[in-house]
Amino acid sequence: MIGSFMHQLERRLAARDTERQPHAFDLGLEYLEPAPSPGPDPARTLLQWARDVVEDPTRFFVDPGRPPFAEEIGDDRVRFPSAVRTSDASNNWVSLRLFRSDRATRRAMVVLPQWNADPESHVGLCRMLAERGITAARLTLPFHEDRSPYEGARADMAVSANIGRTLRVSQQAVSDVRRARAWLEQRGYHRIGIIGTSLGSCISFLALAQEPAFKVGVLHHVSSYFGDVVWRGISTRHVRDELERHCSQAAVRRFWAPISPIHFVNQVSRQTHTLILTGRYDLTFPYDLSQGFHRAFRQYGLPHQVVVVPWGHYMSGVFPFNAIMVWRVLRYLDERL
Repeated sequence: MIGSFMHQLERRLAARDTERQPHAFDLGLEYLEPAPSPGPDPARTLLQWARDVVEDPTRFFVDPGRPPFAEEIGDDRVRFPSAVRTSDASNNWVSLRLFRSDRATRRAMVVLPQWNADPESHVGLCRMLAERGITAARLTLPFHEDRSPYEGARADMAVSANIGRTLRVSQQAVSDVRRARAWLEQRGYHRIGIIGTSLGSCISFLALAQEPAFKVGVLHHVSSYFGDVVWRGISTRHVRDELERHCSQAAVRRFWAPISPIHFVNQVSRQTHTLILTGRYDLTFPYDLSQGFHRAFRQYGLPHQVVVVPWGHYMSGVFPFNAIMVWRVLRYLDERL
């Protein structure tokens, strides 16, 4: 009974977004870095490239190091060049909005909002972190907000039926996060964590797996397979409609293996503590996919805490559910960061 009600409410909330724009299917081999060797069968080339990345992710998630310079814009904004470039100049600048704590704790969190976040998304959380003695650095994801080449447009270029471009965007986002962490460290912050929601959570985890210097990770809605979330989630139905005209769910899972969290759980540092927040009635990140991610953490004996809440994906942004989630996060950070 409660499940039916929650699912109905989730669908109603998801239906409010009527501006989703599908992009045409394309393997997008020209977006891949490192560039694969050409071959007569582009799909086979992409599958082999994806397998190679999973076996050696350092070829794909290259350490970007510290930014060569950072431009401070006013008292609360910083931007610096992304180490991963795209053809859109506005997207090649990493944008941080800073919420500095008045306390000299030298603790900081990189904050990644959800897909298609607006400029105010997660601002309330950032302010609460600052009040708690934790400086928050809210990172704008690629093709979002001021990084979008199209004013006021959705960030549909970040997740689309263009396989290679979606891989490239996630590669860039992970690189941007690692560069943001390095910048914070350069500014004297010694205990740095990361928190992400939805797509931001996927990027946060990929960065966490590649960057052992993060002390804490908070993953709000995270799943095992990127391709399965896109194929089954109600938020990406428009992407699936285009994908399934050209390939199977199994193929999509394999294409997007390099950005699927399940393949990199074994790389997370045993010194990193992770809080995983999952919605039992989530129709965007289906619960069984999240359970697979939970099992992987247990399998590798990593320090973590799983909190399964009795609501869904969109409901996490609605009061009082969002207040409960923030309370859980702040309590965890008080203990672990």
